[in-house]
Amino acid sequence: MSMSINTNNAAMAALKSLNQTSDDLSTTQNAISTGKKVNNASDDPAVYAISQGMNAQISGLSGVSTGLQFAGQVLNTTNQATISITSNLSTLSSTITQAANNGMDQTKLNSAIKSTLSSIDSAANTATFQGVNLLSGSTGNGVNYNTISAAQDINGNLFTQSGFNATSAGLGLQGLSTSMSGTVINNPGTLSGSGTSASVLQVQNQAQTNNTGAAGNPAITTSFILDNKPGDSSGASSTVSSMINDALTSGSGFTVSISNGKLSVNDSHSKSAIASTTTNSDGTTSYKLTNGDNIQTQADASGNMTYTISKGGDVDSNGNVRAMSKIVDIDISKASSAGSATQQNNAAEATLVTAINNAGFGAQTNNDGSITMAGGNLDTTNNNVKMGTYSAGQGGNPGSVTSNTTTSQTSGTTVVQLAVGAALSSIERISSKIGVATNSVTQLQSSTSSLSDSLTSGVGALTDADMAAESAKLTSLQTKQQLAVQSLSIANSQSSQIMSLFRG
Repeated sequence: MSMSINTNNAAMAALKSLNQTSDDLSTTQNAISTGKKVNNASDDPAVYAISQGMNAQISGLSGVSTGLQFAGQVLNTTNQATISITSNLSTLSSTITQAANNGMDQTKLNSAIKSTLSSIDSAANTATFQGVNLLSGSTGNGVNYNTISAAQDINGNLFTQSGFNATSAGLGLQGLSTSMSGTVINNPGTLSGSGTSASVLQVQNQAQTNNTGAAGNPAITTSFILDNKPGDSSGASSTVSSMINDALTSGSGFTVSISNGKLSVNDSHSKSAIASTTTNSDGTTSYKLTNGDNIQTQADASGNMTYTISKGGDVDSNGNVRAMSKIVDIDISKASSAGSATQQNNAAEATLVTAINNAGFGAQTNNDGSITMAGGNLDTTNNNVKMGTYSAGQGGNPGSVTSNTTTSQTSGTTVVQLAVGAALSSIERISSKIGVATNSVTQLQSSTSSLSDSLTSGVGALTDADMAAESAKLTSLQTKQQLAVQSLSIANSQSSQIMSLFRG
């Protein structure tokens, strides 16, 4: 073995081993102190990149969870208010029935009605959580939003629940008293759903008649169209498309068509006049047109499509709609197989009455075949309930219903009960939708939490250190370090051994 003072191979080997051991010991100590085996890209570039992406997803899901929690609180607040309103209406219905049977003083009954309506308004208007109210029907007075939206995933998809109007006016109880008037459609006649001769029932609320539409109590014209071919702009549905078009801002030059239930609106150049489309979680679809008008579509409890049209000029500075037209496309195709012509007509009338009730009015078929309507803030004066056929507008003028039947006013306990019953049905439908929305949010929260937990576990599996293994490794490396130091010390002592060769 050669000995050199310039090159000490043993010392270099020992130093290299010591440096490597020190590096490994530093890595192990870092893993023990942080609990992670991959702390930065230099530890493992591929695993670090994957873990960072997963951590970003976890952070995004945290934001999603927070938004869903907020939506859940809004819905819980709304649900409590609907319970209160339902209870008030149920009590009022019972009171009215008892009054009719026991001859309660009308003044006392009207006082009870007034008190109940006040309680309903209070419950609806105070169901506000952080500026969001789904029952007030309008913004303002501390209410900033009438809808609730929350991210349901990290891809930007939204859960959206539209608001309702559960105030006394929104439930159609404006002017409710023992003297409230209803309307009797004396002879609906032969109901048809073919071509442009489709039968149409058109009604107005009091705000429409009096031109007093405002936030929370807009002016509304509602048209019920009996249709053998719903969802198609050919045949009877041409009445539907004509009425939608006539309800838009005059002079827009738009053409409305319906194909397989899908709405299309084209401008005078045959280009789409729909600027944007939004579909909410409850199935409501809103179309914003290029001229600022809006069309909202939603199926009622029987599956009949309802088109709600509001003009851009009828929206106030807070975004509240002050006037609108509602067009209900009623499917009477099944009535054609009901048997004789009389049976078919009776089936069509029954379908019409159901649709009227679904729209928030109270309606019933009487023994003589007439229909009694009440509630929905219905205006019963000046022939504002019309049953006939619709003639499309010409030269920018709106179309009109030519009535071919007579109507008359009626009053009494039946009318009041119809109005209250309609309000009860409306709040029950609202409660049902809020319940569905609450369940949806709960399920989304659960799936978000489960996904976040899975991702967290995945990141842990990729980056977390095995503390038992790291502890054993630490002991081994500390021993190796001590041995490396000892080995380096021995190697460095070789130079002193060389000196012994030159001693005399």
